[in-house]
Amino acid sequence: MIEDKDSTKFTILDGKVHLFKRDLTKFWWTGFHHKGKYIRTSTKRTDVAGAEAFARQWYFQKQTEVVNNEISTPKHSFDKVTSKAIEHYKSLVDRGIRSPKTLEGIEGILNSRVIPHFQKTPISKIDNQEWHRYKEKMLEQYPKITRGSLHQHKNAIRVVLNEGFRLGYIKSLPVFKDEYKTNKHANARPWFDSREYNKLHQNILAHAKKLEKKDRLQYQHAMELYDYVLIATNTGMRVGELRNCRVCDVKIVNEKLTSKRILIISNIKGKRGTGICQSYYGAVEPFERILKRRNIKKPNLCEEPLFLVHHRVMFNVILKKIGLKFTKADPPVRRDFVSLRATYICFRLLNGVPIYEIANNCRTSVEMIENSYAKYLGGTILPNINKTKKDIEGWDY
Repeated sequence: MIEDKDSTKFTILDGKVHLFKRDLTKFWWTGFHHKGKYIRTSTKRTDVAGAEAFARQWYFQKQTEVVNNEISTPKHSFDKVTSKAIEHYKSLVDRGIRSPKTLEGIEGILNSRVIPHFQKTPISKIDNQEWHRYKEKMLEQYPKITRGSLHQHKNAIRVVLNEGFRLGYIKSLPVFKDEYKTNKHANARPWFDSREYNKLHQNILAHAKKLEKKDRLQYQHAMELYDYVLIATNTGMRVGELRNCRVCDVKIVNEKLTSKRILIISNIKGKRGTGICQSYYGAVEPFERILKRRNIKKPNLCEEPLFLVHHRVMFNVILKKIGLKFTKADPPVRRDFVSLRATYICFRLLNGVPIYEIANNCRTSVEMIENSYAKYLGGTILPNINKTKKDIEGWDY
Protein backbone atom coordinates (compact mmCIF):
# COMPACT_ATOMS: atom_id res chain seq x y z
CA MET A 1 0.00 0.00 0.00
CA ILE A 2 1.40 3.37 -1.04
CA GLU A 3 1.25 6.21 1.43
CA ASP A 4 1.13 9.84 0.26
CA LYS A 5 2.71 9.59 -3.20
CA ASP A 6 3.20 13.32 -3.35
CA SER A 7 5.72 13.39 -0.47
CA THR A 8 9.43 12.70 -0.73
CA LYS A 9 9.10 9.29 0.95
CA PHE A 10 6.59 6.46 1.23
CA THR A 11 6.45 2.70 1.74
CA ILE A 12 5.05 -0.29 -0.16
CA LEU A 13 4.48 -3.99 0.55
CA ASP A 14 3.00 -3.37 4.00
CA GLY A 15 5.77 -1.01 4.99
CA LYS A 16 8.63 -3.44 4.26
CA VAL A 17 10.06 -1.44 1.37
CA HIS A 18 10.83 2.28 1.47
CA LEU A 19 10.93 4.71 -1.45
CA PHE A 20 12.45 8.13 -0.87
CA LYS A 21 14.14 11.09 -2.51
CA ARG A 22 17.72 12.07 -1.67
CA ASP A 23 19.31 15.48 -1.91
CA LEU A 24 21.17 16.37 -5.13
CA THR A 25 19.51 13.61 -7.20
CA LYS A 26 16.35 13.51 -9.28
CA PHE A 27 15.90 9.73 -8.92
CA TRP A 28 13.85 7.81 -6.37
CA TRP A 29 15.73 5.46 -4.05
CA THR A 30 14.46 2.27 -2.44
CA GLY A 31 15.61 0.23 0.56
CA PHE A 32 14.74 -2.15 3.40
CA HIS A 33 16.17 -3.28 6.75
CA HIS A 34 17.94 -6.64 7.12
CA LYS A 35 19.62 -7.82 10.33
CA GLY A 36 20.71 -4.39 11.46
CA LYS A 37 21.80 -3.33 7.99
CA TYR A 38 19.96 -1.02 5.60
CA ILE A 39 20.06 -2.33 2.01
CA ARG A 40 19.42 0.44 -0.51
CA THR A 41 19.80 1.28 -4.17
CA SER A 42 18.77 3.90 -6.71
CA THR A 43 15.75 3.01 -8.87
CA LYS A 44 17.08 5.21 -11.68
CA ARG A 45 13.48 6.35 -12.12
CA THR A 46 12.07 9.86 -11.76
CA ASP A 47 8.39 8.90 -11.89
CA VAL A 48 6.65 7.32 -8.89
CA ALA A 49 5.02 4.47 -10.81
CA GLY A 50 8.26 3.42 -12.44
CA ALA A 51 10.14 3.67 -9.11
CA GLU A 52 7.50 1.53 -7.38
CA ALA A 53 7.66 -1.17 -10.07
CA PHE A 54 11.46 -1.26 -9.86
CA ALA A 55 11.36 -1.40 -6.04
CA ARG A 56 8.99 -4.39 -6.02
CA GLN A 57 11.15 -6.41 -8.45
CA TRP A 58 14.39 -5.45 -6.70
CA TYR A 59 13.00 -6.34 -3.25
CA PHE A 60 11.88 -9.83 -4.33
CA GLN A 61 15.29 -10.41 -5.95
CA LYS A 62 17.01 -9.41 -2.71
CA GLN A 63 14.77 -11.73 -0.72
CA THR A 64 15.99 -14.60 -2.88
CA GLU A 65 19.56 -13.58 -1.98
CA VAL A 66 18.60 -13.49 1.69
CA VAL A 67 17.23 -17.05 1.51
CA ASN A 68 20.43 -18.21 -0.20
CA ASN A 69 22.53 -16.34 2.38
CA GLU A 70 24.02 -14.14 -0.35
CA ILE A 71 23.48 -10.88 1.53
CA SER A 72 26.12 -10.32 4.16
CA THR A 73 25.31 -8.68 7.46
CA PRO A 74 27.93 -6.37 9.06
CA LYS A 75 29.46 -9.34 10.91
CA HIS A 76 30.12 -11.01 7.54
CA SER A 77 32.40 -8.26 6.23
CA PHE A 78 35.89 -9.34 5.19
CA ASP A 79 37.70 -7.87 8.20
CA LYS A 80 35.26 -9.50 10.66
CA VAL A 81 35.54 -12.93 9.06
CA THR A 82 39.34 -12.56 8.93
CA SER A 83 39.46 -12.45 12.74
CA LYS A 84 37.50 -15.70 12.93
CA ALA A 85 39.66 -17.28 10.19
CA ILE A 86 42.91 -16.49 12.03
CA GLU A 87 41.48 -17.79 15.29
CA HIS A 88 40.48 -21.06 13.61
CA TYR A 89 43.83 -21.37 11.83
CA LYS A 90 45.67 -20.95 15.14
CA SER A 91 43.67 -23.87 16.55
CA LEU A 92 44.85 -25.99 13.61
CA VAL A 93 48.44 -24.97 14.33
CA ASP A 94 48.04 -25.95 17.98
CA ARG A 95 46.83 -29.39 16.88
CA GLY A 96 49.79 -29.83 14.52
CA ILE A 97 47.58 -29.80 11.40
CA ARG A 98 48.98 -26.54 10.03
CA SER A 99 52.37 -24.85 10.17
CA PRO A 100 53.02 -21.83 12.44
CA LYS A 101 55.31 -20.43 9.73
CA THR A 102 52.47 -20.59 7.20
CA LEU A 103 50.12 -18.88 9.66
CA GLU A 104 52.68 -16.12 10.18
CA GLY A 105 52.89 -15.52 6.43
CA ILE A 106 49.10 -15.53 5.93
CA GLU A 107 48.54 -13.16 8.85
CA GLY A 108 51.23 -10.79 7.57
CA ILE A 109 49.74 -10.59 4.06
CA LEU A 110 46.20 -10.13 5.36
CA ASN A 111 47.15 -7.31 7.73
CA SER A 112 49.51 -5.46 5.39
CA ARG A 113 47.77 -5.75 2.00
CA VAL A 114 44.46 -7.61 1.85
CA ILE A 115 42.42 -6.18 4.74
CA PRO A 116 43.17 -2.52 3.82
CA HIS A 117 41.78 -3.29 0.35
CA PHE A 118 38.65 -5.35 1.15
CA GLN A 119 37.99 -4.27 4.78
CA LYS A 120 34.16 -3.82 4.98
CA THR A 121 33.43 -5.67 1.74
CA PRO A 122 30.89 -8.46 2.31
CA ILE A 123 32.59 -11.81 1.70
CA SER A 124 29.67 -12.81 -0.55
CA LYS A 125 30.77 -10.07 -2.96
CA ILE A 126 34.34 -11.34 -3.34
CA ASP A 127 34.48 -13.28 -6.60
CA ASN A 128 36.87 -13.77 -9.51
CA GLN A 129 36.21 -10.22 -10.73
CA GLU A 130 37.07 -8.76 -7.32
CA TRP A 131 40.25 -10.87 -7.20
CA HIS A 132 41.37 -9.43 -10.53
CA ARG A 133 40.65 -5.89 -9.34
CA TYR A 134 42.79 -6.57 -6.28
CA LYS A 135 45.58 -8.10 -8.37
CA GLU A 136 45.62 -5.14 -10.77
CA LYS A 137 45.90 -2.77 -7.80
CA MET A 138 48.86 -4.76 -6.41
CA LEU A 139 50.58 -4.75 -9.81
CA GLU A 140 50.05 -1.01 -10.08
CA GLN A 141 51.39 -0.28 -6.59
CA TYR A 142 54.18 -2.89 -6.67
CA PRO A 143 55.26 -3.40 -10.32
CA LYS A 144 57.95 -5.92 -9.31
CA ILE A 145 55.61 -8.17 -7.31
CA THR A 146 56.14 -11.77 -8.40
CA ARG A 147 53.66 -14.37 -9.51
CA GLY A 148 54.54 -16.41 -6.43
CA SER A 149 53.75 -13.47 -4.11
CA LEU A 150 50.37 -12.93 -5.79
CA HIS A 151 49.66 -16.62 -5.30
CA GLN A 152 50.32 -16.17 -1.57
CA HIS A 153 47.90 -13.21 -1.53
CA LYS A 154 45.29 -15.38 -3.23
CA ASN A 155 45.78 -18.14 -0.68
CA ALA A 156 45.37 -15.64 2.18
CA ILE A 157 42.05 -14.48 0.73
CA ARG A 158 40.96 -18.09 0.33
CA VAL A 159 41.67 -18.79 4.00
CA VAL A 160 39.14 -16.11 4.93
CA LEU A 161 36.55 -17.28 2.38
CA ASN A 162 36.99 -20.88 3.50
CA GLU A 163 36.17 -19.80 7.05
CA GLY A 164 33.07 -17.99 5.81
CA PHE A 165 32.02 -21.14 3.99
CA ARG A 166 32.72 -23.29 7.06
CA LEU A 167 30.56 -21.02 9.20
CA GLY A 168 27.75 -20.92 6.63
CA TYR A 169 28.11 -17.24 5.75
CA ILE A 170 28.43 -18.12 2.05
CA LYS A 171 26.96 -21.11 0.23
CA SER A 172 29.79 -21.68 -2.25
CA LEU A 173 33.43 -20.74 -2.75
CA PRO A 174 34.44 -18.58 -5.72
CA VAL A 175 36.97 -19.84 -8.25
CA PHE A 176 39.88 -17.47 -8.87
CA LYS A 177 41.05 -18.02 -12.43
CA ASP A 178 44.39 -16.57 -13.55
CA GLU A 179 45.72 -16.67 -17.07
CA TYR A 180 49.46 -16.67 -17.66
CA LYS A 181 51.45 -16.64 -20.87
CA THR A 182 53.69 -19.48 -19.71
CA ASN A 183 52.93 -22.78 -18.07
CA LYS A 184 53.63 -22.67 -14.34
CA HIS A 185 55.36 -26.05 -14.48
CA ALA A 186 57.32 -25.44 -17.69
CA ASN A 187 60.48 -24.46 -15.80
CA ALA A 188 59.54 -25.89 -12.42
CA ARG A 189 61.67 -27.65 -9.82
CA PRO A 190 65.20 -27.54 -11.32
CA TRP A 191 67.43 -30.25 -9.83
CA PHE A 192 71.10 -31.34 -9.91
CA ASP A 193 72.01 -34.40 -11.93
CA SER A 194 74.63 -36.78 -10.51
CA ARG A 195 77.59 -34.93 -12.08
CA GLU A 196 76.32 -31.52 -10.95
CA TYR A 197 75.49 -32.81 -7.47
CA ASN A 198 78.99 -34.24 -6.96
CA LYS A 199 80.48 -30.98 -8.18
CA LEU A 200 78.29 -29.04 -5.76
CA HIS A 201 79.03 -30.84 -2.51
CA GLN A 202 82.71 -31.32 -3.35
CA ASN A 203 83.12 -27.55 -3.86
CA ILE A 204 81.27 -26.76 -0.62
CA LEU A 205 83.62 -29.13 1.22
CA ALA A 206 86.66 -27.58 -0.48
CA HIS A 207 85.43 -24.12 0.53
CA ALA A 208 85.15 -25.30 4.14
CA LYS A 209 88.68 -26.76 4.12
CA LYS A 210 90.11 -23.42 3.00
CA LEU A 211 88.52 -21.76 6.02
CA GLU A 212 89.57 -24.38 8.56
CA LYS A 213 92.77 -22.64 9.61
CA LYS A 214 91.72 -19.09 8.76
CA ASP A 215 88.40 -18.64 10.58
CA ARG A 216 87.03 -21.30 12.90
CA LEU A 217 83.49 -19.88 12.98
CA GLN A 218 83.26 -19.54 9.20
CA TYR A 219 84.63 -23.07 8.88
CA GLN A 220 81.83 -24.38 11.10
CA HIS A 221 79.26 -22.46 9.05
CA ALA A 222 80.62 -23.94 5.82
CA MET A 223 80.55 -27.45 7.28
CA GLU A 224 76.98 -26.92 8.44
CA LEU A 225 76.05 -25.91 4.89
CA TYR A 226 77.80 -29.04 3.60
CA ASP A 227 75.80 -31.22 6.02
CA TYR A 228 72.62 -29.32 5.16
CA VAL A 229 73.03 -30.11 1.46
CA LEU A 230 73.66 -33.79 2.14
CA ILE A 231 70.71 -34.17 4.51
CA ALA A 232 68.36 -32.23 2.22
CA THR A 233 69.24 -34.36 -0.82
CA ASN A 234 68.97 -37.57 1.20
CA THR A 235 65.61 -36.80 2.81
CA GLY A 236 63.70 -34.60 0.35
CA MET A 237 62.60 -32.30 3.18
CA ARG A 238 61.35 -28.81 2.33
CA VAL A 239 63.40 -25.75 3.26
CA GLY A 240 60.90 -24.73 5.93
CA GLU A 241 60.77 -28.27 7.32
CA LEU A 242 64.55 -28.34 7.73
CA ARG A 243 64.49 -24.98 9.49
CA ASN A 244 61.86 -26.27 11.93
CA CYS A 245 63.61 -29.62 12.53
CA ARG A 246 65.11 -30.18 15.99
CA VAL A 247 67.93 -32.55 16.93
CA CYS A 248 65.55 -34.63 19.07
CA ASP A 249 63.29 -35.18 16.04
CA VAL A 250 66.03 -37.23 14.32
CA LYS A 251 66.84 -40.84 15.18
CA ILE A 252 69.35 -43.28 13.65
CA VAL A 253 67.88 -46.74 13.03
CA ASN A 254 68.77 -49.86 11.06
CA GLU A 255 66.70 -50.41 7.93
CA LYS A 256 64.80 -53.70 8.14
CA LEU A 257 65.51 -54.94 4.60
CA THR A 258 69.23 -54.09 4.41
CA SER A 259 70.31 -53.51 8.04
CA LYS A 260 71.93 -50.29 6.78
CA ARG A 261 71.64 -47.19 8.93
CA ILE A 262 69.10 -44.52 8.00
CA LEU A 263 67.47 -41.54 9.72
CA ILE A 264 63.86 -41.50 10.85
CA ILE A 265 62.74 -37.89 11.17
CA SER A 266 59.57 -37.28 13.16
CA ASN A 267 57.47 -34.23 13.97
CA ILE A 268 58.23 -32.63 10.60
CA LYS A 269 56.50 -29.25 10.65
CA GLY A 270 55.89 -27.63 7.29
CA LYS A 271 53.20 -26.40 4.91
CA ARG A 272 51.28 -29.69 5.23
CA GLY A 273 51.21 -29.79 9.02
CA THR A 274 53.18 -32.48 10.88
CA GLY A 275 54.69 -35.57 9.23
CA ILE A 276 57.43 -38.18 9.30
CA CYS A 277 59.97 -39.50 6.80
CA GLN A 278 62.90 -41.85 6.44
CA SER A 279 66.14 -40.84 4.80
CA TYR A 280 68.41 -42.38 2.23
CA TYR A 281 71.68 -43.81 3.57
CA GLY A 282 73.76 -40.68 2.89
CA ALA A 283 72.03 -38.65 5.61
CA VAL A 284 73.48 -40.55 8.58
CA GLU A 285 77.11 -39.32 8.46
CA PRO A 286 76.25 -35.59 8.21
CA PHE A 287 73.87 -35.97 11.17
CA GLU A 288 76.64 -37.61 13.22
CA ARG A 289 79.02 -34.78 12.26
CA ILE A 290 76.51 -32.24 13.55
CA LEU A 291 76.31 -34.08 16.89
CA LYS A 292 80.10 -34.26 17.18
CA ARG A 293 80.72 -30.67 16.06
CA ARG A 294 78.26 -29.30 18.65
CA ASN A 295 79.19 -31.86 21.32
CA ILE A 296 75.60 -33.10 21.69
CA LYS A 297 75.76 -36.13 24.01
CA LYS A 298 72.04 -36.93 24.27
CA PRO A 299 70.42 -36.07 20.92
CA ASN A 300 67.06 -37.52 21.93
CA LEU A 301 66.80 -34.84 24.63
CA CYS A 302 68.24 -31.94 22.63
CA GLU A 303 65.59 -29.47 21.44
CA GLU A 304 68.05 -27.21 19.60
CA PRO A 305 67.47 -26.66 15.87
CA LEU A 306 69.21 -29.22 13.70
CA PHE A 307 70.71 -26.33 11.69
CA LEU A 308 71.63 -23.15 13.56
CA VAL A 309 72.03 -20.82 10.56
CA HIS A 310 70.23 -20.53 7.22
CA HIS A 311 73.24 -20.35 4.85
CA ARG A 312 71.38 -19.12 1.76
CA VAL A 313 73.94 -16.42 0.86
CA MET A 314 76.93 -18.78 1.04
CA PHE A 315 75.05 -21.41 -0.97
CA ASN A 316 74.20 -18.94 -3.76
CA VAL A 317 77.75 -17.58 -3.89
CA ILE A 318 79.14 -21.10 -4.37
CA LEU A 319 76.48 -21.96 -6.97
CA LYS A 320 77.43 -18.90 -9.03
CA LYS A 321 81.16 -19.50 -8.61
CA ILE A 322 81.00 -23.08 -9.96
CA GLY A 323 78.46 -22.31 -12.69
CA LEU A 324 75.49 -24.19 -11.25
CA LYS A 325 73.22 -21.29 -10.32
CA PHE A 326 71.30 -21.69 -13.58
CA THR A 327 70.36 -24.80 -15.51
CA LYS A 328 71.40 -25.37 -19.11
CA ALA A 329 67.76 -25.39 -20.22
CA ASP A 330 66.40 -22.85 -22.68
CA PRO A 331 65.53 -20.50 -21.07
CA PRO A 332 67.83 -21.09 -18.08
CA VAL A 333 66.16 -21.70 -14.70
CA ARG A 334 67.53 -20.40 -11.42
CA ARG A 335 68.46 -22.94 -8.72
CA ASP A 336 68.22 -22.44 -4.96
CA PHE A 337 67.70 -24.51 -1.79
CA VAL A 338 64.43 -25.89 -3.22
CA SER A 339 66.51 -27.67 -5.87
CA LEU A 340 67.88 -29.98 -3.16
CA ARG A 341 64.42 -31.46 -2.51
CA ALA A 342 63.93 -31.77 -6.27
CA THR A 343 67.24 -33.65 -6.50
CA TYR A 344 66.13 -36.19 -3.90
CA ILE A 345 62.83 -36.82 -5.71
CA CYS A 346 64.48 -37.17 -9.13
CA PHE A 347 67.18 -39.52 -7.79
CA ARG A 348 64.53 -41.74 -6.23
CA LEU A 349 62.53 -41.77 -9.48
CA LEU A 350 65.64 -42.66 -11.49
CA ASN A 351 66.28 -45.55 -9.10
CA GLY A 352 62.85 -47.00 -9.75
CA VAL A 353 61.20 -46.20 -6.41
CA PRO A 354 57.38 -46.27 -6.78
CA ILE A 355 56.06 -42.76 -7.18
CA TYR A 356 53.45 -43.27 -4.44
CA GLU A 357 56.16 -44.10 -1.88
CA ILE A 358 58.15 -40.99 -2.85
CA ALA A 359 55.03 -38.81 -2.54
CA ASN A 360 54.21 -40.29 0.87
CA ASN A 361 57.77 -39.87 2.16
CA CYS A 362 57.91 -36.27 0.88
CA ARG A 363 54.45 -35.30 2.16
CA THR A 364 53.17 -34.35 -1.28
CA SER A 365 50.88 -35.82 -3.94
CA VAL A 366 51.54 -38.21 -6.80
CA GLU A 367 50.05 -35.60 -9.15
CA MET A 368 52.55 -32.97 -8.00
CA ILE A 369 55.49 -35.31 -8.61
CA GLU A 370 54.14 -36.34 -12.01
CA ASN A 371 53.62 -32.72 -13.10
CA SER A 372 56.71 -31.14 -11.57
CA TYR A 373 59.40 -33.83 -11.65
CA ALA A 374 58.66 -37.09 -13.47
CA LYS A 375 57.70 -35.75 -16.88
CA TYR A 376 60.98 -33.81 -17.14
CA LEU A 377 63.00 -36.99 -16.71
CA GLY A 378 61.40 -38.41 -19.84
CA GLY A 379 62.25 -41.96 -20.89
CA THR A 380 65.03 -42.29 -18.31
CA ILE A 381 62.52 -43.57 -15.72
CA LEU A 382 60.75 -46.10 -17.93
CA PRO A 383 62.31 -49.48 -16.98
CA ASN A 384 59.90 -51.53 -19.11
CA ILE A 385 60.03 -49.40 -22.27
CA ASN A 386 62.08 -52.01 -24.19
CA LYS A 387 60.16 -55.07 -23.02
CA THR A 388 59.47 -57.40 -25.99
CA LYS A 389 57.32 -60.51 -26.27
CA LYS A 390 59.14 -63.56 -27.66
CA ASP A 391 56.36 -64.47 -30.11
CA ILE A 392 56.58 -61.12 -31.91
CA GLU A 393 59.33 -61.29 -34.52
CA GLY A 394 61.15 -58.62 -36.44
CA TRP A 395 61.77 -56.16 -33.57
CA ASP A 396 65.05 -57.54 -32.24
CA TYR A 397 67.36 -55.05 -33.91
